[in-house]
Order: sequence, then structure tokens, then C-alpha cells
Amino acid sequence: MRALGRLLGVLVLLPAALAWLAFKPGLTQLDMLAYDRMLPLASHPASGDIVIVAIDERSLASLGRWPWSRSVHARLLSKLADAGAASVLLDMFLTEPSEDPRQDAELARAMGRMPVFLPMMAEREILSSQVSAPGFATPLPVLEAHARGVGHGELLLDADGVARGLYMHIGPEGSPQPYVGLLVAGGRDDGREEGVVDPAGWRYSGLLRLSYAGPAGSYARASYADVLGGQLPSERLRGKVVLVGATAPGLGDHVFAPAAARAGLLPGVEVHANAIDQLMHGGSIHALSPVAMAIWIASVLGIAAALLRWRPGAGLPLVAAVAVGCLATSAAALAGWRWWLPVATPVVGLALVYALWSWLGLREELRFLATKAQELQAVPAGIFEVAESAARTEPSAAPCEALDRSIQRTLRLQALTESSLQALPHGVLLCDPRGAIVGGNAAALRSLGRSGVADGTGAQALRGVPLVDLLASCRRQLRAGDTPRSPDTRLPGWLVPLVGDYLTEQGRYLQLLAAPVATLSDEAPPGYIVVLADLTAEREAQRQREKWNRFLSHDLRSPQVTILGLLELDAGRSVSAELAQSIRREAERTLSFAEEFLDVSQAWSGTYRLAATHVPTVVLDARDQVWACARKAQVEVSLCIDEAAEEAEAMLDGVLVARALVNLLLNAIGHSPPGGAVHLCLAADEKEVVVTVRDEGAGMDPAKLARMLAGVDEALPGGAHGDGVTRSHGLGFEFARTVFGRHGARFEGRTSPGEGCTLSAAFARAT
Repeated sequence: MRALGRLLGVLVLLPAALAWLAFKPGLTQLDMLAYDRMLPLASHPASGDIVIVAIDERSLASLGRWPWSRSVHARLLSKLADAGAASVLLDMFLTEPSEDPRQDAELARAMGRMPVFLPMMAEREILSSQVSAPGFATPLPVLEAHARGVGHGELLLDADGVARGLYMHIGPEGSPQPYVGLLVAGGRDDGREEGVVDPAGWRYSGLLRLSYAGPAGSYARASYADVLGGQLPSERLRGKVVLVGATAPGLGDHVFAPAAARAGLLPGVEVHANAIDQLMHGGSIHALSPVAMAIWIASVLGIAAALLRWRPGAGLPLVAAVAVGCLATSAAALAGWRWWLPVATPVVGLALVYALWSWLGLREELRFLATKAQELQAVPAGIFEVAESAARTEPSAAPCEALDRSIQRTLRLQALTESSLQALPHGVLLCDPRGAIVGGNAAALRSLGRSGVADGTGAQALRGVPLVDLLASCRRQLRAGDTPRSPDTRLPGWLVPLVGDYLTEQGRYLQLLAAPVATLSDEAPPGYIVVLADLTAEREAQRQREKWNRFLSHDLRSPQVTILGLLELDAGRSVSAELAQSIRREAERTLSFAEEFLDVSQAWSGTYRLAATHVPTVVLDARDQVWACARKAQVEVSLCIDEAAEEAEAMLDGVLVARALVNLLLNAIGHSPPGGAVHLCLAADEKEVVVTVRDEGAGMDPAKLARMLAGVDEALPGGAHGDGVTRSHGLGFEFARTVFGRHGARFEGRTSPGEGCTLSAAFARAT
């Protein structure tokens, strides 16, 4: 709504005001200056049909001081009539009778030989009915009677003293007099505007704007004395419009024409020559009416307003471009169509539009800043709150004070964030959305072995470095057995491949984790937080654990193997057969536990070799490995493979998965009664391959099974196998659960007492 009001003001109110001011003295003078500079574009060549007979200095030297007798003028008119001149304008006021009335009669007879036009003098105080034209001093009646036409010859000047035009009709209301040049040109006024009325009641209408042909002397000129003496060839005067007037300095009227039109100071007779030339050849310059002026200004300001709304940030260049376009349009209109489009008023309007637009925009920005500062002040800041100034300032300074307090609070929070970042034990890097580092802490630089810059401000040295380049010196640790993780959909494509483990040149193990910077809305994150967790100690502890697991397994196995060997050597000589059998059974049981413990340890921390594996082959291998045990326990192992799963593949370590299935099958066989069955099934869909082991034993408590699947329950004692060895769900089940988990499989089960137990592992299909 506010923007609509601004647009309405620009396109309606401001053009109307400027159109009214355009006709006031201030803007009018500015427009006239621009008009004078552009006027040469509308200039025309001097017509060859006009000849000026100049009363110049040479004529004064030859004929004597001015004024000359009217018989001299009569002889000149006779010479012009003999030469065949088309018409003559005597640019002199012949309002007073001569001392010798015969000279006036002689001049009147000469005027009768050809069309002669005489000017009348404007005398505003002459309102008597004794004169034929109220307000004007007319020529002598005898001369007026023989003249082809009499009209005013007044050259009106603008406020700056420059003659830019002539009015075709001037005079008191009700009795306007035509311009004498209009009569010379044939009496056509070309339908020019009505004009104005001055305070004295005189009406000025039909303004003819002059487009000067050039400086003084542009029109053909002959000396009065030469024409009178017959020294000028008749061909130069035949068929010409002859203007007789003074050109000598100090004699007659001289006016200033627009300097840019190259005219300068011109004698009045040459101004009349330019006017008659334009009237004869239709070269008038047209101007805009007040309504058209308002439309012209509104169009310029409307273009500027549209551009400002389109590109608010480029206000000054756009307004300057519109101003240049306004000047170019005005120049083209004047040169091509002889229409004068004022430029000063629209340019002033453009300046006002830019100033108003900038002021309103600045006001809105200040209001926006004040609102946001108040919103920020409303957020509890705790220890970061900035106290208000003790000295109360004037109300106008309140927004500035609120903004200063908000900035101080922000700086304090930024300092807290920076100090907290530096105090973190793990390395942290901040990246922009394109992956360039914009900040970090000293721990990150120490972790990466960046010596010399690992201090509180060292992260500044990495500003702008791409994260990929920073990790180039580190070796990626691809742990194939780790549980596959789904890519974080919040991370960009360039960051997802970088998440993982690295080994630096200094032997440090780092784990790179990443998360987007939180935002308050659904907009794209402004950056990403990258954490470099130092896992060197954990990796070393893991190696030690694996080492001790191997030692422990060896130490557990060696005594049991020795016991079994001694029993073989004794051959029943030292101990009874029954006791020897019990010792053998417990030794074998301890040896089995040691092997299973080593298997679980390997499943926890070993390296897996993942490859696209044919799952039915793994299932068949597992069934074959338990065939002998199942036969000895009198349990049938049935195999069921769906048609959709016959060619199913998954990314597996086939050996470990087969051993895990063997453990599940042995547990199922051990808990199945003689004559029972264990069902091994394989099914698949577009995304998963599911292996299921189902027995027909006594089952168990569902809550107990749930705890075992979660890895939080102890081993369940199992029954005796057919080979006499008591087995359990514990280590074998834990091995299977660990192997399936590190493959990213979904391990599930269901059971109920008396109805057996069903376990399934779902693997993602290989793509």
C-alpha cells in the first residue's frame, strides 16, 4: 500500500505540479537555456528569395546623416520596382509628415508601383479614436492608403533579453493587429496558439518560435547606396522579397538572438527576415500545451519510477540514464519534427523523484532496523544484556540507541561463540555452502598437524581454503566392515563423500562428522559445522584389545588341548573311563567357548571384505556345514528359496555371514527335539534379501528374545547336542548379531513358549 502511494505521487501529483511550475520564471529560464543549446538542431538554410537592403555605414557616408528625405526612399522603391522585386518591407516608422508634403506624395506614388508593407509602432498610451489602430502609431494616411499592408513590427524579448520569437497578433482586447511579416508572407498564421494577456489588457497570440538561419549576414544583403546608385544588378532583386532596414550600429533596433544558434547580436531587419522565411516555408517550431506538458513529464517520471522499482539498488545510474534519454528524445523531436519538448522541468522532476524515492526508502530502512532492533532487544540475553544509557536522550535518538545495544549484544554473543569454539577439545571447522573454510579452532589445526598456525587465531590463515584441499594430505580409512550409514539428506553432495575416518601424516586417526548450521526457517543453511574427532587413543585401545583377545584365546585353548592330549596318552590307565569322558567333555566345551569368543572378537573389531555376493550360495553353504550335526541330532534342515531370490545379490563378507547362519542353525538344531525340523528360507523383493531360520523347539519368552536382539541380555543356556556338548545361545548368537549389524542388516525375531523361534536377517540388495 505504501509503494502504491509512492507510485501515485510520482505519476500524478508531481507531474501536475511540475507542469504548473514549468510556465513560471524559474523553470522557464532553465528550459530556455536548454532550448538555446538545442536550437541549432532545428536551424534552416537562409532562403534565397529574401534580400536585405541595408542602411549601413557606407550608405550613411554616401547619402548623409539619418534620417534621409522621403524622396530618397521613393527613388529606392522606383529602382526596386524597375528591377522586378516581388514585394518590399520598409522597416521604418513613417508616422510623422515631412516638412515638404510633396515628398510624402512622391513616396506614396512610388509605393503604388509594387506591393509595399509598412510597420506600425505600438504605443499603449494611444487609445484615441483619431487613429485607425487603437494602441498603435500608424503610418501617414497617405502612405497607409498606398501600402499593400500595415502591421505591427514589435520585437518582444524574453525576460533574459533574448529574442526567441514573435507574436503574429498583438494589441488591445478586441482590436489585435497582425504582424507585418505575416502580411508579407501571405497572411497565413499556421494556426498557432492563442497566447497570453498582459496586465495592461493587451493580447499576444500566435507565437512564432524562430529557428535562426545563422549569424548576421546569413541572408543576401545589398547596400542601400548601391541599389540607389544602380550598382546592383537587377537579377539579384528580380522576384525577391526585399526588406529595407538599418544595420549600422546605433541606427535602428538590434536584439540578441540565442547565442547557441550562432546568431548573436542581430539587426531588427534580419530578425524579420528569419521570421518571414519561416512563415513562407512553414518552418514553425511547435511547443506543448499545459496538458501535453503534464503528460510528457509524467511519462519521463513514470519510466524512472518503473526502473527504480525494478532495480532499487541502482537508483542514481538509472535516473541518470533516464535524464540522458530525456535529453536525447527532446533533441530528436526538435531536429526531426520541430517539436520542442522541455527538458529542464522533467530533469528537475527526476532529481525530485530520486530524492523523494531515496528519502522514503531510507525512512523505510530505518523503520525496519528500528523494528528489528526492538525484536532483538525483546530476546532475553542474560549476562549479555547491555544496560541502557544513564543519560536519557531525545526520543528521535531512541532507535539509534536500541540499535547500538543490539550490536553490542551481538558482539558479546559472537565473542562467547568464538571462545567456546576455541575451548572445544575436538577440532571444529566452519564451512560456507560451497565448501570453503570460514573459521575454526586451534584443535582442528593441531589435529591436522598444521604447525605454526595452531593458535587462537591460526584458523584465519585457512579462511577461503576448500575443505577438500585441506584433507588432501590425509589418507582415507575405508573400514569395510563398519555398519553402512545412510547419507544425511541435510548435507550437500560435496560434503557427503567426505564423512568418514582419516589417517594423518602424523599418524593420528580422525573421524569427520558434519551437520548443517541450524536456521530458524526452512531456508538453506548458511554453512556447515565439520567436527574432526581424534580417535587415535580409541584405535590404539582397539589394537591392544585385539592383541589381548588373541593372547587370551591362545591361553584358554592351550591347556584344554594339553588335557585332551594327556587323556589320549593315559588311555584309561590312571583314571576311570567315566571320569576320563567327563574331563574330555568339559575340556572340549572350554575349547569351544574359546573359539566362539575369538569369533565374536573378530566380528566386533575385524576387517570385513565386502563384495557383491550371491546370497543363495551363502545359504546353501551354511546348510551344508550343519548337515552332519543335524543328522546326528536327528533333525531335518529344510531349505526354501523363493523364485525372486534365486539370483539375489548383496554386499556381504560371504564367509562371515555363512558362519553367522551356521551359528543360528546350530542353536536351532540344539533346541529342536529329535525328529523335528529346522526351516531355512530365503526371500527377496526389489530392495532387500531376507534369510529366515525357524525351529520347532520349546521357544522362549518374547521379552527375553527382544533383549537378546538388542544385545543387552546374558547368554541363555541351551540343551545338549547330539555330540554330547552343551551349547548356548550366548556367544554364537552374539556373533551372528554382530556380523549382521556390521553389514547394516535388519535382525529381527519372534517367538512364544511352546511354538519355537523364528529369526530373520534382511540385507540390502546390491545395486
